[in-house]
Amino acid sequence: MSSKRDLTLAGILPHLARDSRGWHIVYQGVTLRSAFQPVVSITHKRVVGYEALLRATQADGQAIAPDRLFARAKATGPALALERLARCVHFANFAEQNVETGWLFVNALPQLLRVTPNHRAFTDDLCDHFGIPHHRLVIELIEQPSTDESNFDRMVDAMRERDLLIAIDDFGTGFSNFDRIWRMRPDIVKLDRSLVSRIATPNADSQFATQLVTMLHRAGTMVLGEGVETEDELLTLMEADVDFVQGFWLGRPNMSVAHACADAPARIESMWQRFHARSAALPGMPVEFGSVEEAVLGGARTYKATDDLSLAAQHTFRSPWARRVFVVDRHGDQHRPSIAAEPRSEAPRMAPLFPDTASNWSRRAYFKRALAAPGRVAVMGPHYSLTEGKDCYTAAVTIERGGGLEVFCVDFVASVQTPSASDD
Repeated sequence: MSSKRDLTLAGILPHLARDSRGWHIVYQGVTLRSAFQPVVSITHKRVVGYEALLRATQADGQAIAPDRLFARAKATGPALALERLARCVHFANFAEQNVETGWLFVNALPQLLRVTPNHRAFTDDLCDHFGIPHHRLVIELIEQPSTDESNFDRMVDAMRERDLLIAIDDFGTGFSNFDRIWRMRPDIVKLDRSLVSRIATPNADSQFATQLVTMLHRAGTMVLGEGVETEDELLTLMEADVDFVQGFWLGRPNMSVAHACADAPARIESMWQRFHARSAALPGMPVEFGSVEEAVLGGARTYKATDDLSLAAQHTFRSPWARRVFVVDRHGDQHRPSIAAEPRSEAPRMAPLFPDTASNWSRRAYFKRALAAPGRVAVMGPHYSLTEGKDCYTAAVTIERGGGLEVFCVDFVASVQTPSASDD
């Protein structure tokens, strides 16, 4: 297969062969086959997609990893042939199994998109021939640098115009690029296995994963954690609000989609049971937002009636989650020192940020939300506290006092330690 004609779908189809292990193609002594791994939606509690994975064996029967296979091929020749042959094999095997719903995930090398002006026609031909609608196809673009980002963007736009879904694969590796995500707005970002493993380690900051996922969500993309192999990894991703997961824990790749997904229903049920059990077993008492809201409103009423911030703080600190009380004017300026639940609770390493008078908090979301809806409690978080030096939430409510508007604010934590039996 060296001519352009050989690399069209019409040129490839005659090389497809079928045996007991499914459709395959032999290319330069290497047999190319398919395996499929389920993609699970955590929220919907079901399999919603299937990633097509290349399984290659040499003439002597030895397996060869796909990345090694492509690495030894040149981008404009054998690599292009390999990608098209592999994609054709995947489409043939997937279509034969009559999977009525769910996405089909297939990989694509960005550099091949750059050198393939007829890439669009080939993908359309595959979809038409095998009866797989564009909207069921997720093109996974491996997170690698491109020598021509503008051309890359045009290729992505062309795919999106045809209702194809776009995913960024291997996010979290050395080539990860937030600028590309802001620019191309992929439908899905896949967190690399190495990143998933790191954020699930015992000493990892759990809020890092949450903030990363939140940032990706705000960029307009769904998030998939791949390579999930342990319960801790899965639960960490669930707590971080990841949308989808895949990995050995949920289902091992198999040529048969049904076989690959056989354990998924029980696994999905199990993961939710473990998630609820873990949440219940976490040390400390989880925040009750209703109690916090009541404390904030009670403190605000006391402050409005007395102009005594210390007295208002005493009322607010009846809530075990409240840590700090402060007031700002309608412009976000803080004129009075904040009051902490515990004396000198500010972290020494945050000393340059004190005193906190003359601070302006108008950029904070809780301030904007409270000012937009006077009398209603607005909450922001978790975010990094510039007074405590750790993650906290902030609740705020706007009150009218002395003919003007002020915003009563309370920093609080997500949980508090509960007394142990030995403390009684």
